Amino acid sequence: MVGTTLYDGTRSFKLENGLRILVEEVPQSRSVSVGVWINVGSRDDPGHAPGLAHFLEHLLFKGTTTRSALRVSQEIDSVGGFLDAATGKESTFYYADVPADGIAKATDLLLDLVFNPAFAPDKIELERNVVLEEIRGYDDDPEQRAFDQFVEGLWADNHPLSRAVLGTRISMEAATRDDVVGFHDVFYRPSNIVIAAAGAIDTEAFVADIERRAPKIPPQSAQRGVHRTPPAFQTLRAHHIQPTGQTHIYLGLPGPLATDPDRYPLEVANSVLGDGTSSRLFTAIREERGLAYVVQSAVNRFSDAGFWLSYAAVAPGTADTVVALLIDELERLRTEPIPSEEIALAKSRLRGSFILGLESNAHRAMRLGNASLSDRKILSPDEILEKLAAVDAEAVHAAVQRYDQPEGVNLVTVGPAQE
Repeated sequence: MVGTTLYDGTRSFKLENGLRILVEEVPQSRSVSVGVWINVGSRDDPGHAPGLAHFLEHLLFKGTTTRSALRVSQEIDSVGGFLDAATGKESTFYYADVPADGIAKATDLLLDLVFNPAFAPDKIELERNVVLEEIRGYDDDPEQRAFDQFVEGLWADNHPLSRAVLGTRISMEAATRDDVVGFHDVFYRPSNIVIAAAGAIDTEAFVADIERRAPKIPPQSAQRGVHRTPPAFQTLRAHHIQPTGQTHIYLGLPGPLATDPDRYPLEVANSVLGDGTSSRLFTAIREERGLAYVVQSAVNRFSDAGFWLSYAAVAPGTADTVVALLIDELERLRTEPIPSEEIALAKSRLRGSFILGLESNAHRAMRLGNASLSDRKILSPDEILEKLAAVDAEAVHAAVQRYDQPEGVNLVTVGPAQE
């Protein structure tokens, strides 16, 4: 199979069953990272069972039709590798990091986990308890609870993106084996899956191995967003009472989609605002006033929505002051031209972070998998650096004007009762 060359050393393939494969050869490496992305996340959970995508992720490690959970662990250990998974709002990700000579074993294990789970009833009950403990742990984490409360009010009409990835104790106690099996049957099909690998890998051998092991079924209608409804960002100002030592401040604005060209200039603007120790928020709130240990901002992107978040954790008595400072810095960003030296510094920071990430095979594979799953054009590292370099003050200002609107703020504070 020839595949399509994306850039030097990197090719993409699509099997007859609809499965997509991306491979980036890194000859100087001595290891390989391989991941399997499923186009399903917590926003796709059935209404009666929030948390099901995450529960399913756990259950896939409880044994397949040919391997016990212990055997899976022993086999990845036998090649000196590491195997794990994660569930997000829009995707579920299974991955392995192995020395180069362990790639065949890692691929075999991942495909077996994804396509042949046993779903033994006794293992489902055992893992249900594990997930319930994970939820209890999150409930005991003030920052996580505060973030979940912020997200619950971020999107209008209780949109599925507002759900916590873990679900609730009630929903997980009620989830049945039929729920799990039905969910797997709908979403875990080759046409809804991307496999990406990077490192010291023989592309032809890797693709041939997957082609031999993957299910021989015809491509079916992929679930790629067919049942997803775009969310509507909503303005909100609320305080949630929580008996904590700090007040957690979340200030949200609309943001770009994963495929939006504005993501580059807005990342530069975000870097100026709150990404790094020379950023404006860090300087104004931590360095000059000592009001917070953690203060930052970030851009979060999904397939059909996005939000721009500023966050600080502060003493309850200073929360109003810090909220005012956050709003002031956003207004300053919107109304005053950003000096060229600040834009240059932000671009240098982003450039350096991206280049350092390329030292990790896992980062390279994740970049390929996430881009393919969100239908973004997959660019070479040099092309991305060129796009970043091309961002100018005018583009940054336009992006800020588009998203930084004072009437479009979603402001949530979580902490002790306000006096």
